[in-house]
Amino acid sequence: MSSFSALTAGLLLAPLALLAQTTPPAKAPATATAAGAPAAPAPLALAPVTPAPDPNALKIKADLNPITHVLMVRCDAPGPTRVEINDKEGRPVLTKTVMVGTSPVAMKVASLPAGPYLVRCTAGEKKGTRLVQLGD
Repeated sequence: MSSFSALTAGLLLAPLALLAQTTPPAKAPATATAAGAPAAPAPLALAPVTPAPDPNALKIKADLNPITHVLMVRCDAPGPTRVEINDKEGRPVLTKTVMVGTSPVAMKVASLPAGPYLVRCTAGEKKGTRLVQLGD
């Protein structure tokens, strides 16, 4: 019975023995500096760090682009909110102030020429922007 248990133990441990017999990776030769001391290891590249979200940022939702007649703007500001539509030079061309920013705001944009515009919502210190395309 002891030879049987020795045989089964050998068969069970054989795959583990094969894994244990791998050779360690070869070490790179150490280079010596002028003073005879080994050189410092090369620095490792760090992963990029994602910045923390801005606590004063507003989320803005606008209709699908391009918009032709009425732009519906929604943001997540619970209080009074100013909604601006700015042209590509940053000048406000339409503004509207609402008492609750979470309700949709209808902005009539049919009179504006086609092109890119920036929708900006401001509620106290919180601000948010979104790029929209007005077109025919």
